[in-house]
Amino acid sequence: MNATTLPLSTRVTLAFLMGLLAFAIMLGNAVVILAFVVDKKLRHRSNYFFLNLAIADFFVGKLHIFISDNLF
Repeated sequence: MNATTLPLSTRVTLAFLMGLLAFAIMLGNAVVILAFVVDKKLRHRSNYFFLNLAIADFFVGKLHIFISDNLF
């Protein structure tokens, strides 16, 4: 089913939910990154893996916003 064949109300609802999801992804990962930067006790070798995941996931959420803009 093509996005243009969906009713307008469905497209608006999907766009809102996708934007909300992308915002939640970015906000959650920003909190993890900020906690890592602020709290020096978190700077262990094993926690760098989680920091890397948070940074990568943050950019996936940001990319999701650009992709969803083109879909609707």
